[in-house]
Amino acid sequence: MVKTMDLLTYEYRDYSNVYNKIAFEEKRHGLIKLKRGLYETNKDANPLTIANILLSPSYISFETALSYYGLIPERVYAIKSASFKKNKKKEYKNYFGLFLYQDINPNAYPYDINEIEIDGIKILIASKEKALLDLLSVVSPRKNKKELIELLFDDLRIDEVIFDELDEKKMIELCGLYSSTTLNIFKNYLEERHDK
Repeated sequence: MVKTMDLLTYEYRDYSNVYNKIAFEEKRHGLIKLKRGLYETNKDANPLTIANILLSPSYISFETALSYYGLIPERVYAIKSASFKKNKKKEYKNYFGLFLYQDINPNAYPYDINEIEIDGIKILIASKEKALLDLLSVVSPRKNKKELIELLFDDLRIDEVIFDELDEKKMIELCGLYSSTTLNIFKNYLEERHDK
C-alpha cells in the first residue's frame, strides 16, 4: 500500500520523533521509499501499480504498454508513462525499478486511456493503439513510409498479427491530435491499407 508522508505522520503521531520511526521502518523494509514523501509498504508490489502514483497525471504507455499487450516481444527495462505539461522528461529510480515519464501533446493526452486492475489496484494504461501512437510521436522523425515500416516491424519488432487487429479507424482519428511528422506518415500508411 502506498503511503504519503502526511499519512505516516498521522499514523506515527504517538512516537516522539516521527522521522526516526520512518527511518527505522525503512531500515527494516517495512517502508520502501518511492520518492521524497511517498512510500510503499509491500515489497512485492507490481511496479505497474506504482507508475501512476509517482507522477500525476500520467498513464502507462510507450514500450511498456506495447509489451504488456504483447505487441512487442521484448521485456522492457523501464516503466514508461505519458504525461503532459511537465516541460521535460522525468525519471525516478527506486527499489521497484526505473520509471520514466515523457510529455506528449496535451491535445492527445486525454484520449483512449484504459483503467485496468492489477493486484486489486486500478491503474491507467494507454490502449494498444494509443500506446503505439504515443511512441511514434516521440521517436526521431521518419521521412517516408519505408523508414516507418522498418521502424515498426524491424526495429520495434511489432507482432504483425496483433498489428493487423488494431483499430485503424481509431488510430487515423487520433493521429490528428499530435504534431508529428512520423504520425502524418503513419496516418497516410493506415489510409492506404484501409483503401486496399
